[in-house]
Amino acid sequence: MSRAPLHIRPAIAADAPALAALSIQVWLDTYATEGVSDLIARYVLDEFTPAAFVSWISDPSTAVFVAEADGLLVGYARLRFGASQKLFPAADTELCTLYVQEPFTQAGVGSALLHEARAAVRSRTGSDALWLTVNVLNLRACAFYGKHGFVRTGTAWFTLGDARHENHVLGIC
Repeated sequence: MSRAPLHIRPAIAADAPALAALSIQVWLDTYATEGVSDLIARYVLDEFTPAAFVSWISDPSTAVFVAEADGLLVGYARLRFGASQKLFPAADTELCTLYVQEPFTQAGVGSALLHEARAAVRSRTGSDALWLTVNVLNLRACAFYGKHGFVRTGTAWFTLGDARHENHVLGIC
């Protein structure tokens, strides 16, 4: 199957509904592998809303980039500037999210989004330094970031309900 050319661009408010839907799809595909509990459903429906994306897109301390194929969203990256991380003090920009729809993984979408995100960091801060957290059980994402030069600098925890989930803190300069 041939793929449509990929286009990376800054997100606009009109992208918010598609970004919310894509986020829910990717999050559930990645983390709700044993089914969708009430807790998981409430989390994704509260976290990934069109209103949240409109807010992030309009926030000057945030940058959101979308990947499109044939005019359809297939992935996105969200940066937060001025976000320090004590486990990686060399950077004050966080890569909050890099999501790619499953059919488009292994097709260069994640790499293109990461490249655009790093260019935005460099343009805005004059530095290439960037940090992120990734669930330790998300082996594909851990391998992706390792392939792109990120190194582990510590551990952070994501709490959902009463459960704590281990995350690696990764950084790159």
